[in-house]
Amino acid sequence: MYIVSRVLKPATHQELQDVEQEHAIRLPPTYQHWMQQYGEGTYSGWINIQRPDAEVLQPFAEYDLWEHTEQTVISQHQLQECVSIGSSVDGDFLAVHAGVDGLIWLPRHDEQITVWPSNDRSFAATLDQIYCGYYGRDEPYSPAYYEPWNGERHPVFYHFTGKENGITMREMAHLCKTDFTWDLVIENEYTCKLFKESIGGYIRFNIANGREIALFYENNHPTEAQEVDRFVQKLQHYLQTHYCTTLG
Repeated sequence: MYIVSRVLKPATHQELQDVEQEHAIRLPPTYQHWMQQYGEGTYSGWINIQRPDAEVLQPFAEYDLWEHTEQTVISQHQLQECVSIGSSVDGDFLAVHAGVDGLIWLPRHDEQITVWPSNDRSFAATLDQIYCGYYGRDEPYSPAYYEPWNGERHPVFYHFTGKENGITMREMAHLCKTDFTWDLVIENEYTCKLFKESIGGYIRFNIANGREIALFYENNHPTEAQEVDRFVQKLQHYLQTHYCTTLG
């Protein structure tokens, strides 16, 4: 798995243990290991892994959003007792409950609550299983990557007008991919992301709308600050000379 940034803010064992004691729950060991190693962040662009939160799902007990029958693992009232540990970018929730063995999946666009086993496999493997099972994919998202949340990232957004000048967003992404050195490239019909570990970030080309380009980088390593600045300035100049205008 590719880690976007070296600046991690992991949870402590004591912090997770306090949550277990306070809410009389058992956090999956693989989740605890993940949080102690990487901390909060976004996995492969589709799900946010977060510190346990017992308040997120409490308001949902007042609304009839999911189907609750004798076969459903939790009642509507028990939603108040769930501890959320993650959420997808589509608004689905991943949670645990003291009376449920496994990870509870609360979908945004479906009435059926499901449970995914949490066993000795890695937490990433469990997330891949959910991704394939719920979204109907044959293979997990590949290559897998993780974006830690550390509050250090600088975003810069650009408006691309290359189409009016004879160059498409996909062609622009290809130029940038070949003219610079990258550690990881993720490309599909909708987007292209070019990652560079030394800047703790990446540049994202929104191929779907053909207009937006975003650059995310960190500059919090004193010994490498000048190197990061040089690369970012070179990249920004490159974008500006290829029909990209900075927004904001």
